[in-house]
Amino acid sequence: MEANGRTGKEEVSLQGVPETLLWPLWNRAAEQKREDRLIDDPFSADLVDRIDYDFEASFGKPNAGHAVRARVIDDALKLWLEKNPEGTVISLGEGLDSQFWRVDNGSMRWISVDVAESIEVRKRFLPAEERMEMVACSALDDLWIKKMPQGSEVFIVMAGLLMYFREEEVRELLYRITEHFRESLAMFDVIPVWLSRKSLKGMKITKTYIMPVMPWGLRYGEYSWFDGIHPRCRIKQKMTYADPFPERMRPYSYLLAFPWLTNRLASGIVQLEMAG
Repeated sequence: MEANGRTGKEEVSLQGVPETLLWPLWNRAAEQKREDRLIDDPFSADLVDRIDYDFEASFGKPNAGHAVRARVIDDALKLWLEKNPEGTVISLGEGLDSQFWRVDNGSMRWISVDVAESIEVRKRFLPAEERMEMVACSALDDLWIKKMPQGSEVFIVMAGLLMYFREEEVRELLYRITEHFRESLAMFDVIPVWLSRKSLKGMKITKTYIMPVMPWGLRYGEYSWFDGIHPRCRIKQKMTYADPFPERMRPYSYLLAFPWLTNRLASGIVQLEMAG
């Protein structure tokens, strides 16, 4: 484990999409300083202190977006685990998320899937757990799907992932998930088309950080797109980032007063149901 001799902090070497795992970590850590925090995530604050990285220079001032996403998915997972206490959660592109510990009921099984360099960082900074398995592969690889028998009932988390794939890859992934699993749920976020297009031109977040290309986006008003993926796949729930905690997402939440703007400009969080 490499440490910076000047700061004593531990170095990470990530570029491109894998580097983005540090962004939600930064925002979740900042959330811990608030009395009205949406999530309790002491791991995130600890890791930001340990990692030798200029988070603010890359990602700017913290915002509530990633904490909102984490809270919404955490809440959905806890509800699902009440009905499936020994169920399996599969988290694709998990990065340094500590969701396992935020929702752990003591009996669930967890499969964390990410590319090799991200899994290596995860193993360095987060503790091993008997009920957690790490799989080093792309979410587009069948390796993680084959970990579960055909017809298994699972909850799949894909936070901050699908936008980095092409539309046909997203469609194929969701189709294969629906084909393989039964009575299962998948939850993920979706960026709007305007943001995807902006990323294709090189979207500067700060003076030193350019957002990776995000080829896939979908307008909030066009989420019926998901209904055409598979006969057993349907939207169970959808919301904009501003819907759950509008006071934390101002001025973005003011869009909600104008449905036509929301439908064109808003990012969303979606829960898909794969029926039996």
